[in-house]
Amino acid sequence: MTAASEFPRRILAIASGMTPQVVTETLYALAIQSTPAFVPTEIQIITTLEGAERARLTLLDPATGQFHAFCQEYGLTGQIHFDEQCIQVMSGPAGPLSDIRTPAENVLAADAITAFVRQLCADPQAAVHVSIAGGRKSMGYYLGYALSLFGRPQDRLSHVLVSPPFETHREFYYPPAKPRVLFDSSGKPVSTADAQVQLAYIPFVR
Repeated sequence: MTAASEFPRRILAIASGMTPQVVTETLYALAIQSTPAFVPTEIQIITTLEGAERARLTLLDPATGQFHAFCQEYGLTGQIHFDEQCIQVMSGPAGPLSDIRTPAENVLAADAITAFVRQLCADPQAAVHVSIAGGRKSMGYYLGYALSLFGRPQDRLSHVLVSPPFETHREFYYPPAKPRVLFDSSGKPVSTADAQVQLAYIPFVR
């Protein structure tokens, strides 16, 4: 069987919410730490209206976007397709979902996430790596559940684990190639050299 890292199309599919850091943290774990490395050819995000805005501003800003900074630091510039068109906002009859707070919005989210995973897994030339690290807990559950329906042997499911205090640090997006000092909520300095980012693979029934 062809290894997932050898497929011509390699997709990181992830739900994102109030913490878009999970995108670059997962990317770091896959592309830098994993052996063999799984360097996505594209990143696809499903999220809410507010989550999309956070992802655009923090990850894709031309000057300060953390995705661009990551690619530059680790020599991946131009290798991973990820732009605003790769951010899918869940929507319903009343328009895009700003959040998932009602039973009706929950149903809409389930349908949107199922369609999202089904479409990505329909390409036989693609290996899909689904992360359940971001967004509301229900979104992660739906992603994993949908992968059970549509996942193939080359597809994977995971959750990224980040050591404290970096797990909740607003300025931490990935361990930079050159460590730097951040300050936690109490003003205590912490070095990114101490950050541990690990990928927990999750078995799922196909």
